[in-house]
Amino acid sequence: MRKIEFALADIKRQMDNKEKSLTLRISTSKSHFCLRYTAKRKGKLDRDLHCLHQVYDLLENDKRSTKRELYYEHKAVYGNQKYLDSSIKSICELLNESRANLNILSCGRGIIRGAITFLVENVGVIDARVQEVLITDALLFSNIISEADFILVVEKDTTFQKLMDENFQAMFPRGILATSKGYPDIATRNVLKMLSEKRKFPIYGLFDADPHGIEIYLTYKYGPTKEFAEGRGAFVPTIEWIGLFPTDFHRFTIDQSQCLPLVRTDFVKIEKMIPRSIQLGEIVVTRELDWMIQNKFKMELESINMCGQEYMARFLIAPRVMSIEKEIPIQPETIINEYHEDSQCSLSTDDDREAKDDDYIDSDAEEKFQNMIDNDSD
Repeated sequence: MRKIEFALADIKRQMDNKEKSLTLRISTSKSHFCLRYTAKRKGKLDRDLHCLHQVYDLLENDKRSTKRELYYEHKAVYGNQKYLDSSIKSICELLNESRANLNILSCGRGIIRGAITFLVENVGVIDARVQEVLITDALLFSNIISEADFILVVEKDTTFQKLMDENFQAMFPRGILATSKGYPDIATRNVLKMLSEKRKFPIYGLFDADPHGIEIYLTYKYGPTKEFAEGRGAFVPTIEWIGLFPTDFHRFTIDQSQCLPLVRTDFVKIEKMIPRSIQLGEIVVTRELDWMIQNKFKMELESINMCGQEYMARFLIAPRVMSIEKEIPIQPETIINEYHEDSQCSLSTDDDREAKDDDYIDSDAEEKFQNMIDNDSD
């Protein structure tokens, strides 16, 4: 709050002195970040000052507010939600604080469904077992009821809906499915990080076997390449990549027609990502990127759906999650062969699923992944 008080007092002094160029800063030190405004940027200055006053009010009164609520408080000033968003980003950089630390909540694009229930203050019970739940910052402050064994994050909404249509919840009654519908927003990353830290849920990621999909995985795990103060700390270091790997082309019966040629922008992105993956120690990512360059094609997750009904859940998700739970290094080709040949590894039948309907609360929490899929033996 002292930073804000200094900034407001300093800008008032500059205005009183009728300085032509104004600077919003938290210190007179030149090493600190500052915002500069010329006469042509008077509108931006007005919006940033209103936003700064709103943030001060939230912190002083220990309140939380959504971006939408802040916008409607001064709708005439902001004019459009995007201008408030810009001011929030500027203020976060100025104060060197994340948006969450300034008590500003956001509604992300992400959704979650599965074996988890949130008890949210002033909202009530939000049961993800029976409905898709929009991921917002409000979930960060909720109480959680869940006996889930894992969270699966998928890149796109189409994959999310496909898995739901193919009875993901029946196959994995103790699983949670989530997506940010593309590039992961701050709210989704923060909520997943909270679930990983607070409830120790293992988190697995399923993304396209292309440069964008791999970049999205790295963003979930480490944050964006260029991090802003607004989203500082919004990453999920425990997430594990389980596919789709570019090398999965040889492991599954994927038709050649599903392979898309790499374009120039793909090669540029890969060349930028390889040094980062090496620096981060992501050996598998480096290997898969190198394989992609050598073979000059990419694949989307939808390509594996062409292999058959429920193929993604049965022959990609289940074996790979199972191998991680049992601390076995992922060797997809071996797992797939065993999965086809071993009759004891079949997924749950309709009768099995009915028998598990009441397992959500009463099941033995120590039976970790054995109950992830309803079968007699893993």
